[in-house]
Amino acid sequence: MTTPHDHDHHAHGPTVAPGSLRCPECGEPARPVPPGRWPLDGFASRPATSHHDGTPLCPVPGPNGSQPADPIGAPARLTIWQAVRQSWLIHPDWTVADHLAWLDDEAYDTGTLTGDPAEVVGRWLAEHRRTALMSRPADEARVYMVAGGDRVAVFDSADEAGVMAATMTGANLEPVTLCLTEAQWEQAHAVLRSQQPHVTVTNARTDRAAGAS
Repeated sequence: MTTPHDHDHHAHGPTVAPGSLRCPECGEPARPVPPGRWPLDGFASRPATSHHDGTPLCPVPGPNGSQPADPIGAPARLTIWQAVRQSWLIHPDWTVADHLAWLDDEAYDTGTLTGDPAEVVGRWLAEHRRTALMSRPADEARVYMVAGGDRVAVFDSADEAGVMAATMTGANLEPVTLCLTEAQWEQAHAVLRSQQPHVTVTNARTDRAAGAS
């Protein structure tokens, strides 16, 4: 299991006021709002930032091809609830203690929570898992999709998807991990082929032919 202490940490604290974002390529102001149009809606999260006109930030070379640039400046800080949900999506195997340790490393003050922090975070995690289960029919096979940069990989194991998410996180790709039904994945794959042909899709499921498309 990858825990918060397996990662290197750096000093925190913005050098500029939160919200003073700009695109590093064109220099125009950016905002911590996803682009207005994203072909993978319902299957993968949109990029976290965009130009003020709603378009993605200018493309830059990435580890797996072209990807939207990361903004310069200090984005608005996630709330503790949002931070826990984000880390749970990337590391679904983390315990409550792992999340609390990560929050401490990221300088979040869990003392501001109403109640015992371990109980509060535990309730949040239980709700995240319950919501994920409710959104998936019980009799359908699970497909674990990890998307980051110009790469998408699918697995039939949550643990394998977690390893890929950790690898992408180490490459600063801010991956998104989703659990889909087979039908949802087939629809998402069709959208990728038709609208995002530059994206590399790797099928790592043991019951499917492996390879990239």
